[in-house]
Amino acid sequence: MKHELSCRTIFFFFALALLQSGEVLAQFVEFASIHREKYAPRLGGYDQARTQEGNTLPFWDDFSAGIDTLKWTVAGASYTETIGQNAPSLGQILFNGSDASGRPYSLQIRDQGDSDYLTSKPFDLSTLTTGQRESLYLSFFWQAGGKAEAPDSRDRLSLQVLDASGSWNTVWTRQGGEDLDRNAFTQELIQILPAWQHAAFQFRFLSNGRQAGPFDSWLLDYVYLHYNRTETDLYYRDRALTGQNQLRLGDYGAYPLALLGQAQNGAWSQIKNEFLNLENRFRAMEYSIELEDSLGRQLLSVNENTPFDPVPNALERRTFLSRDFAEIPAPTEETDLVAVTSLTSGDGLLFSLQNGDTTRYASVDFRQNDTVKSVFPLRDFFAYDNGSADYSAGINQRAGQLAVRYETPTPVYIKGISINFTNAAQANQALDIVVWDEIEQAPILVKESLIPAKAPGQQFVYYELDTNIRVSGQFHVGFTQYSNDFVHVGLDKVNDHGDKIFYNVGAGWVQNEAVKGALQIRPHVALAPPFEESALPAASFRIYPNPVVDRVHIEGKFVEIAVFDSFGRQILLPRERNDAGEIINFEGQRPGIYVINIVSQAGRQSFRILVNR
Repeated sequence: MKHELSCRTIFFFFALALLQSGEVLAQFVEFASIHREKYAPRLGGYDQARTQEGNTLPFWDDFSAGIDTLKWTVAGASYTETIGQNAPSLGQILFNGSDASGRPYSLQIRDQGDSDYLTSKPFDLSTLTTGQRESLYLSFFWQAGGKAEAPDSRDRLSLQVLDASGSWNTVWTRQGGEDLDRNAFTQELIQILPAWQHAAFQFRFLSNGRQAGPFDSWLLDYVYLHYNRTETDLYYRDRALTGQNQLRLGDYGAYPLALLGQAQNGAWSQIKNEFLNLENRFRAMEYSIELEDSLGRQLLSVNENTPFDPVPNALERRTFLSRDFAEIPAPTEETDLVAVTSLTSGDGLLFSLQNGDTTRYASVDFRQNDTVKSVFPLRDFFAYDNGSADYSAGINQRAGQLAVRYETPTPVYIKGISINFTNAAQANQALDIVVWDEIEQAPILVKESLIPAKAPGQQFVYYELDTNIRVSGQFHVGFTQYSNDFVHVGLDKVNDHGDKIFYNVGAGWVQNEAVKGALQIRPHVALAPPFEESALPAASFRIYPNPVVDRVHIEGKFVEIAVFDSFGRQILLPRERNDAGEIINFEGQRPGIYVINIVSQAGRQSFRILVNR
């Protein structure tokens, strides 16, 4: 493992240096984690009573609902639900060498310095009693790397506190290195000394390391600040779900609703999740799992108040599964299938007992992490991924091609293709959207396009196809790029379908073996043709062959012929007259859809043809 991490670190340095120099060998490459955001929703009650002015004690955040901007100020740090390994609960904060837009802080590979920050909003600690001031502790869990690139020995994660003079003081730090366990979270407990306590107290976490990209990563979770604590206060009356529900239909994480009836019987996986008991005593618990539509209407009760057997032990982490189910009631319209897993654990508000009185704190509700909702789209597309990109991957070859293989149980028409391009700096680059039946044969569709700039919050770019493309069994969708830069495509690392990825960087097609994950290139399909086919008038024109490799024959009586490419531009091509009509020479033209306009006594008519090379 240590050798593997060292090699990955060397590779990323090498790849970055080559990217800057422009001298890079063609390959299919996985890149480190990308910047993600998820902000906690406003839920009412306690949230409505809060203001953006500051925090109060007790303070607790496990990030299971996202990043709460009333609690934190974020600079560069991002959110993840999948990169942490064996986390205390769902959701962590990720620190690495990229800013809020996902770009490196520096393009100089040797630059080292502070990068990401997570800073608490202020606390007024001036009114604490002497006993409270002397028993104020801050605890948190951290991990080096997780599933991302591990920090090396020059990198560090630090905790700083703001004193009354306005200076930040480092009170804890952890250096990176190969000796750190990237599979485990470690809990720290730091006493907040009375000398640091004042009316505008703050604390912050920051990473320091390479600033040339998201390579050296730290994860933070389960932050808790309160008084009446001791140096042994490391346990919590909390049982937490630690990840998203895992649900598949065969290999897929999304499936066209129109095909569900032909595919679902017996193909659904069990629904999988994991919990952690953060208390140092056993706890009897139950779990329930339901499937709903996107409006919250129940489709199927999978498990109802199922007891965990055996009873969970103190500090136990356990993976659990739903019961088997063969099929679900098919929704009447496209929707998102929502898997809802919830624990009945006895969790509630944090409380304290003093002189026989019980005080409950609305700011710490341990029920927050007892329910997880995960989405399985039943719409018009196939997908292997889980809907979010934790990493990216791509090729770096002009005229290189990248494709993902899919399989349909019945013939369908491809309406469009959606792709998650994750590098904002690559907007407006030209590419061709391509559909293949057999990967070793000529494509059945090529559409000239480009990578557009995405709107804030937008992940996928949808490319609508303007012709009827019918496929059956296995087929492939992807693109051809026209740059020697790596074109970054979202990669889901939770679901490994790397064997469905193919690439061609000039020496023929290669089935991917090196990159693990599901590439975010999705085909959108329909059972019926999306477009009405233009029928040629009887005894009027004959256009053949279609598709065409080089020459197309147009037979009939006409006044004028004009040819347009997929961008609507008229192009002039070599033409020959013969007794039957004309022959148009497409030799040397790029593959794709072309439109032939024919003017005759019957009027003007347009016909699409597909040029294959």
